[in-house]
Amino acid sequence: MKTDMVRRPGSGLPVSREVTAEPSEPAWRRVRRWLTSPPSAELILAQLNGQLAVLEGARAELEAGWVQGGWWLVTSDNGDRWLATGDAGGSPAHVDGVCLVGALARAGSSSDVGRAVDAVYDALWASRGQPTPAGLPPVPSPEVRQARVCTLIQWNDRAGRTRAEVLTLVDRAISATIMDLMAAPPPAQAEPAGVRTG
Repeated sequence: MKTDMVRRPGSGLPVSREVTAEPSEPAWRRVRRWLTSPPSAELILAQLNGQLAVLEGARAELEAGWVQGGWWLVTSDNGDRWLATGDAGGSPAHVDGVCLVGALARAGSSSDVGRAVDAVYDALWASRGQPTPAGLPPVPSPEVRQARVCTLIQWNDRAGRTRAEVLTLVDRAISATIMDLMAAPPPAQAEPAGVRTG
């Protein structure tokens, strides 16, 4: 098979016309297609597993102790107790109690914590009979994520709220995450060496 060859300017080497031809699709469309392409099965599974790990870690922290009005309760070496609000108290190695958001914040990396916040927020809406997205929703803007955190803090701190209600909400988020993992596409399997398909 003969291919038309051309000489690339500035070099004496012949190359295929396909290499020198202008792409038929504008660059912005290729970039847009690449940016909007669905995530790989491996990425989806990794994100859902990270989210699940944060939710399970948060649940364990909440079972050990739950607070309202701050992110976590700490007892100092001299026996003084103080309630940290926001990230003002750092993230001590041991706490005596955590609120819902404090438990999530202590349980994992920032990207996994963000997804766990979204899962708990969705579980809150589902508990009120509102529709929620299935699978891995797109990452919200920082402003939307912050609004979700504020909603969860207000929900946690509402007078009359109980630790059992908070644990139930986290359990809903865990269950939804497990269901999403079961529905996720399986990762691509590597073809064994020496085996050809097709």
